[in-house]
Amino acid sequence: MFTKLVTFIRPDRVFPFLVAFRWASLIPALLLLILNVRNQPEQILHPLLVFGIVLLANLFISVDSRQLNQLVIDHPALLGIDLTFSAGILAITGGSHSPYYLYALSPLLAGAFFFQMRGALTISLIFTPFYLIGGYLNSQTTFPQIDLIALITQLVGIWLIPILFAYPAVLLKDINQAREELTTARDELARKHDNQTTAHRQLEIIHDLTVLLQAAPDLLSVQERVLGAVTNDLGFSKAVVALVDPAREELGGWLVYPADASFPVIPPLPLKSENGQAIKALLNRTIFTNDQEMLIQNPELNNWLNQNIWFGLPLYLREHPVGVLLVEKSGLTQERENTLMTVANQAALALGTTILCIDRARRLAVETERNRIARDIHDTVAQSLFGIVYSLDACITMLPEKADDVKKELTELRSLANIAHDEVRRSIFDLWPSALTIELFMADLRNYVGSCCRPQAFSIIFSNNGDFNSLSAGLRRTVYRMAQESLANAARHSGAQSARLCLTVTDDEVYLVVSDEGKGFDPSIVLSRSQNREHFGLHGIQERARSMGGDCEIISQPAAGVCIMINLPIMAPHPRHA
Repeated sequence: MFTKLVTFIRPDRVFPFLVAFRWASLIPALLLLILNVRNQPEQILHPLLVFGIVLLANLFISVDSRQLNQLVIDHPALLGIDLTFSAGILAITGGSHSPYYLYALSPLLAGAFFFQMRGALTISLIFTPFYLIGGYLNSQTTFPQIDLIALITQLVGIWLIPILFAYPAVLLKDINQAREELTTARDELARKHDNQTTAHRQLEIIHDLTVLLQAAPDLLSVQERVLGAVTNDLGFSKAVVALVDPAREELGGWLVYPADASFPVIPPLPLKSENGQAIKALLNRTIFTNDQEMLIQNPELNNWLNQNIWFGLPLYLREHPVGVLLVEKSGLTQERENTLMTVANQAALALGTTILCIDRARRLAVETERNRIARDIHDTVAQSLFGIVYSLDACITMLPEKADDVKKELTELRSLANIAHDEVRRSIFDLWPSALTIELFMADLRNYVGSCCRPQAFSIIFSNNGDFNSLSAGLRRTVYRMAQESLANAARHSGAQSARLCLTVTDDEVYLVVSDEGKGFDPSIVLSRSQNREHFGLHGIQERARSMGGDCEIISQPAAGVCIMINLPIMAPHPRHA
């Protein structure tokens, strides 16, 4: 209701009311003119002429009322013309006895409405002398006797009527101002609501994208879900993404969504500015659109991309370049661009994290493989070579007197070299028999230790409890390597003639104990030296145990033998053989 009221009394609707008042104020003059025609036809010319002039003035004002309305608002001095005209009509038609008194009030009402109280007072003040002068001149001609009561009454009307009319005008101004404030507030609330709706939509998209990315099994799935969010959720018709390989510093892995059979498959390109606008923008971290420059330094892919106008975003995770996201530009507004930037940042985080994890896993795998090969070579080949060198030294001292014995020794050394060759191949290619039974375990250890300590004899006393064969192939291999290294150290350094190996397998753990009654050593000194040398030794045994989640304790002291105790967890139950 309030809105309807405000709409009804808008300023552009009041001016027609003032025009209507001008026409209605001519009714007294028209009635008097009709009476004069009947009673005094000989004096009708002058009233008729005045009435015609007033009619022409009203017609002029009525024809283009809207333009005159704006002119009066912009140029208040124009009211002076109307005021002078009305005062003149009043003066020549009888002053205080004029039938045009109400007509003469028209410019006063206009001034009161357009310029409120100040306008009402100003225009009444200006009109009063005009009215008095007109009344005085009229008293000298038409009406020698001044009607004091009529004069005072009309003067009061000249002041009172505009003032009374100005008050509603002030109220109207306040109402219009309140309406503008309400409109502004409503627009502001609408804008905030739109912003909140946009922000809520962005959060929904980011949340859905985050959930999808967490479930993505590989990098290709992450790419597909990012492109799906850009096209399906944001409404872009087509999107393309390419990723950076941080190890090789190349941009490749181009993928388009929706899938397009004509999309070319190209090899990765080095991250150099001359390889296209997309790579240049990625290196400079700038947003771009395809223009005259070549997007990518590959004619086939560049021709495919040039079929559309693309909006390109470089994807970064902190200082690491992740890739490039291209979206088909049609229908891109500022609001959609802001949402796209938010989604692109989330996509860069997901893609970048995945790429860095893959790169870190790749580096870790390389480092782990290097350490594995180094340990295997130390545990096998190095020991075999030590035995070969030791035997060759003995052969040199035996020549030429014991040539037959040297020949026999060299034949055995050739077999030992072949075994070392097989061990190298096994270490490099990680070849290991899956059927390493407890019998093979003990037999291989006897042969290995025998080759390490030739020509002296060295025996092993085995003790086995539990089901060794139920362990996984990898765990059996680890136990074998640890036993191998422990026995090799005993055979080479202890000075004893034998060592004891006790192997116990439970449901949860594997226990390996290797001991001898040799000359012993100080573990703190030996382990420190082992850490400083470029081979593994006893320190390697501890590393193996800890990498498997177990532990290795070395107990020894000079002249008191050595005891190496190892425990390894069994991660999951293994099926037992019948």
